[in-house]
Amino acid sequence: MRSIFLSFTLQMLAATACFSADDSTQESGGFVTTDDGARLYYVESGAGPDVLVAPVAFYLEPHLLEPLSKTRRVVLYDPRNRGRSDRADLSTISLNRQIEDLEDLREGLGIESMALLGWSGLGMEMAVYALRYPHRVTRLIQMAAVPPAASIMRESGDARADREDRAALDALDGRADRGEFDETPEVYCRLRNALTDPTNFVDTELAALVPDTCVHENEWPVNLWPYFGALLPSFGDYDWRQDLHDLEIPRLVIHGREDGIPLAGARAWVAGYPEARLLEVSPAGHFPHIEQQEVVLAAINEFLDGAWPEGAVALPGEATTPTH
Repeated sequence: MRSIFLSFTLQMLAATACFSADDSTQESGGFVTTDDGARLYYVESGAGPDVLVAPVAFYLEPHLLEPLSKTRRVVLYDPRNRGRSDRADLSTISLNRQIEDLEDLREGLGIESMALLGWSGLGMEMAVYALRYPHRVTRLIQMAAVPPAASIMRESGDARADREDRAALDALDGRADRGEFDETPEVYCRLRNALTDPTNFVDTELAALVPDTCVHENEWPVNLWPYFGALLPSFGDYDWRQDLHDLEIPRLVIHGREDGIPLAGARAWVAGYPEARLLEVSPAGHFPHIEQQEVVLAAINEFLDGAWPEGAVALPGEATTPTH
């Protein structure tokens, strides 16, 4: 049995404690302490027997928490070293630790079973959790997820890099290297995000709706880049396609047709798996829940209510057997 210590803040967090428009649902936040002592921040809203859990609250809370919690309990959390969670030693950062942290959170909050939603790289990580703890997961939503195999990403690439203003980024990074932002790392963070966030959108003006992640020290480049430097190598040359045959829960994959993350990866999550469906949305890049908010929210709610949303399709084919 894990040693879990559940600690709540002494008062409602000013940024996350509020009432919805009908005053029927209160949002609250707090921390769960993992078995190695790292505190994970979470915020939750709604009530009922059905529970949805999703990581990177600092990105998703403004767009997903209230709309998805009208008929269920929704818990959003920040992984260790991200958002409002503790910054642990980099030696603790790995895919395995991410999975066990979610299990610590589940146990700490007294959740018996849950639906999961993973966006971007967490779309892959939530699938790995479901593979390791299948009796804890009822449904899985993978939104703008990285592919189920590292080889797909290598072969297809990430088109967002082609959309970057490389000269402007190099100039900004040069200023940082010369120490210009040593005393104001949040300024560097915001200037860099202003250059990179629009590459995630078809309608670049909608990049203004991405939350200001730079309010969190964990998201400053000086902290974020070493975190990814520790996490990504732990993935190895992964390929989960064969393992997915053992995952019998319904899976909904939502992907923007114009996302820099290759659509081939989204299709690979679905092709040949009877309990998986792909919903392509367009125009949309890496934030489909912002660019196609109405469609995506409706699809997620319908899926969590037990039905396949309109436009979600099965794909024929046999999943590829890993070569390693």
